[in-house]
Amino acid sequence: MKCESCNVREATIHVTKGSGLDKSEKFLCEQCANASFESDFSYPDDSFNIHQLLKSLSQQQTTQQKERKRKECETCGSTIDSIVKNGKFGCPDCYTTFERQAPEIITRVQAHQTEHVGKVPKKARSQIKVKKQIETLKQKLSELIESQEFEEAAVVRDEIRELEKAGGMDGAK
Repeated sequence: MKCESCNVREATIHVTKGSGLDKSEKFLCEQCANASFESDFSYPDDSFNIHQLLKSLSQQQTTQQKERKRKECETCGSTIDSIVKNGKFGCPDCYTTFERQAPEIITRVQAHQTEHVGKVPKKARSQIKVKKQIETLKQKLSELIESQEFEEAAVVRDEIRELEKAGGMDGAK
């Protein structure tokens, strides 16, 4: 695989920043990786030192873990680690306290679902589908009437009537 920075040399280093939804990855060659790291990773002989990098990353991760453990909800005393472990917030105030981490935690716990759609009984699925089609067509009809496109509006109106007859709705909501 070629380096994503120079596209010349072979990528030998995989750099990952962030986690969850904010995760970004890069594949770099040794020279580009050396150039991309900040002054925190400066080396005496100006070459890439993997041991120095790993030590610095380890220290950074330890600092982040300490910060995570320190922060706790004032109401219930939950920490971010306890919330991640249990998969549940301790109280409603936890959502405010851990506002930055909440979306990632919720997404992870809900198997990467970002919204609740609920369950629909099998017998009602077709009726709900028709009802949604009618709602969409009514919205389109309003837009067509507003833009004074009456011929197209008449076609949409007829579609709505057909769906209502087929669904046994007969114009009632």
